[in-house]
Amino acid sequence: MRYSIILVTVLAILAVSALAGDTDVKVGGSATVMIREQYIFPTPVFYAQPVGELVFGSIVEIKGEQGDWYSIEAGNGIEGWAHTTALTGAILSEGSQGTDDSDMIMLAGRGFNSDVENSYASGKDLPWDKVDAIENITVEPAALEVFLVEGLLIEGGTQ
Repeated sequence: MRYSIILVTVLAILAVSALAGDTDVKVGGSATVMIREQYIFPTPVFYAQPVGELVFGSIVEIKGEQGDWYSIEAGNGIEGWAHTTALTGAILSEGSQGTDDSDMIMLAGRGFNSDVENSYASGKDLPWDKVDAIENITVEPAALEVFLVEGLLIEGGTQ
């Protein structure tokens, strides 16, 4: 069961990577955090122990880039790495900062909005309960690293 959960998480990360990478994020600029419960990692890998948490909708400064990862500095001064799928180059205007619809940040970063979602879902019996269940899955970084090493997806490990 544990490996099934880890596999689902890895597949979800890969799917989000394919769909959500944002080319508007530039080194030397700012970006908005568009993923809930996103962490800052000390190295550009998902299985590293996080050094901090990014607040959904907050603005970070982009310091560098390595592959699909950005070296960032959060508003609280914590520095580390965030994956491209967690960030969007879209920055909210002053007038948008007070809105209650924070999901629009995430959707806009992916070129998606509530009209597109409603159009897609119209007339379909979609399994939203399964989406909610997947969103509630959490995997510890150490468990993810074990899965990646045992699956021969990465070498060695830092254990």
